[in-house]
Parts: sequence; structure tokens; C-alpha cells
Amino acid sequence: MNICRNCNIYVNDDIDVCPLCHSVLDDDMSEDEITLGNSIIHQGSEYPDVRKREKRMNMVMRAILFLFIIAEISLVIINNAVTPYFWWSVISGVAMVYIFFSMVYWIKHDSGFATKIGLQLVITMAFLIGIDYFTGMTGWSLKYAIPGVILFGDAVVFFLMMLNRQYWYSYTLLLIFIGACSIGILLLYFAKLITNVVLPITCVAVTGVYLLGTIIFGDRDFTRELKRRFHV
Repeated sequence: MNICRNCNIYVNDDIDVCPLCHSVLDDDMSEDEITLGNSIIHQGSEYPDVRKREKRMNMVMRAILFLFIIAEISLVIINNAVTPYFWWSVISGVAMVYIFFSMVYWIKHDSGFATKIGLQLVITMAFLIGIDYFTGMTGWSLKYAIPGVILFGDAVVFFLMMLNRQYWYSYTLLLIFIGACSIGILLLYFAKLITNVVLPITCVAVTGVYLLGTIIFGDRDFTRELKRRFHV
């Protein structure tokens, strides 16, 4: 017997993926989950309300669209105040549009979108650095755009955890990855590759406080997720 963390159902068949959402099934269950699963399987149970999940995903996408708009407005303001001679915020806006529509496609056609969001963040940061490099490498990508992407990632993880509170810990790995990116940006400042320290410190502070709160309040769930992911 396995469990689908995405649909919250128990699967007694000898399969590796969920028949509803095609997520990889998890066989690492607590004693309480095993007892409950055996009880449900023996008694019989209906499939979950898939429409409810779709409504939740639509709410997630609306929240992410809202964050995109706020992030782009903030970058336009920074762009106008710091480098009005080069509108790099337009490039970041195009990147955000790409991320949003890619996320819409992935969420509608598959699951495990936390991993895909992390991949999109990486692609976006690489894209921004590439554009900066081929336009003269003035540093706007490292100073402003990428820290903005990192803060946006923090907000996305927050919304995902709030909207999927029962299995909030499934987004732990994504949060740790964003934390590593935040530290990386701060290290660039100490290596004197960028001169602006405000946004790097903001990224580290926001992600650090968020991760610390997750560790403290998550307790056993957080530890169990780390063991499941890293086999420690």
C-alpha cells in the first residue's frame, strides 16, 4: 500500500504512480497513516473530489499572477530610479510571462509542480544573466532582477504552503533551494561582483526567517521530509 501526497489517497494496487494525478506514490508512511490506510481500503472509499483540487489550483495560479504583477511593478520602479537609460525590467517582465504560462501548462497536464517551479526559477535566472551578458554585462541581472526572482519564489512557496496546508512540507526542498540562491547572491557581493547589498541581504533575511519558521513549527514533518528527500 502506498499513498499519494498530492491527492491524499491510499493506493493498494501494485503501481508506482497515482492513477488520478500521476504523481510518484510514497511508501514512507507513519504508523498512523498505515493504520488509517488499511482501514479505508478494507471499508472501501470513493475517489476524492477532483473538481475541488482544480479549484484550488486555479486559486494558486491567480495568487501567482498577482505576485507576478506586483513583482514587475516593483522592478519597473527600481529600473526607473536606478538605470532609466536601459529598461531591463521589460526583459524581466517577458521572463515572468514565460514562467507564468509554462506553470499553467505544467499544472494542468501534470503534478509535482513544486519541482517544476524550481526549474522555472533556474531557467529564468539563467535567461536574465544571458541577456545581461550579451547586452554589455552592466550587472542589472545580478543586482536587481535575480533578487526579485528569489523574493518572488519565497512568495510562491508561501502561497503553496497555505493552500496545501495538509502537506505543506512537500515544498521544503523548493524553499531550501531558494535559500541557497539567496546565499549565492550575497556571496557575489562579498566577492565584489556586485555593489548593491540591500537586495541580497533582503533575500537572505526573508528566506532565512521563512525557513527558520518552517523548521521550528514544522518539527517532525520537516525532519521526516528531509529524511525522505536526502535519506539522512
